[in-house]
Amino acid sequence: MIDDGFVRVEGGTFLMGSPEGTPNSLNDERPVRAVTVSSFYMSRHPVTQGEFYDLMGWNPSRFQGVRVPAGVNWRNLPVEMIGCWYTAIEYANRKSERAGLTPAYVGGYGAIVWNRNANGYRLPTEAEWEFAARGGTVCQGNFIFSGSNDFNEVAWIWGRSGNRTHEVGSLKPNALGLYDMSGNVWEWVWDWYGPYPDMPELDPVGYCPSFSRVLRGGSFMSSPNSVRVTNRYWCETRERAYPECRQGPVGFRLVRSCFLSVD
Repeated sequence: MIDDGFVRVEGGTFLMGSPEGTPNSLNDERPVRAVTVSSFYMSRHPVTQGEFYDLMGWNPSRFQGVRVPAGVNWRNLPVEMIGCWYTAIEYANRKSERAGLTPAYVGGYGAIVWNRNANGYRLPTEAEWEFAARGGTVCQGNFIFSGSNDFNEVAWIWGRSGNRTHEVGSLKPNALGLYDMSGNVWEWVWDWYGPYPDMPELDPVGYCPSFSRVLRGGSFMSSPNSVRVTNRYWCETRERAYPECRQGPVGFRLVRSCFLSVD
């Protein structure tokens, strides 16, 4: 069974990245190439503080307690301060185990391997994330942000966020019913950060290993440019030296691969 908080994203082919001359685009968003992704399920919103606390037994977030305005339920705020990529990996595996599914990841710090035949929860690839943020096959419109060309409709960013996170799902979703893919918190994906290849790809899993993983979507502290659906950012995970490290407005959302046993 698929969690009610997930939506099916039908697979398809799209042009990933930003063409030369696109306003505010950056060089690492090129070259644009045709990317095909298989169908998958994606959570409607980033993992919340309540979801994280209930599963992990601790809450790293800055915005809790006295930092939460009256009337705001901290449990519905996106978990943040997930500076260690491995924390997201651990959460995904624990959620899989609790649901009786095969964990997607095996190995420990510095040696995580993705079992692509597993039916458990996992992080999206960078290609899956951008495909979903654009609206998948449901919406072929090239919106600047996820679901709109007006960031005010879909994104909590600097200047309108009050310098804090906001409850998930409080702005307009994109065509797939996915919330907060622009703004609120940055989201970890599976891929190592590196240049795009100049060739079509099928279900790409990213660049060769380095010290940095990709973040997508921007945050409540970001400018409009950073919450574009094609924008890329990276962060040194520092897992080998600092497995408990934390870094600002960073969270994540989960996906599941589509298999006959779960369709």
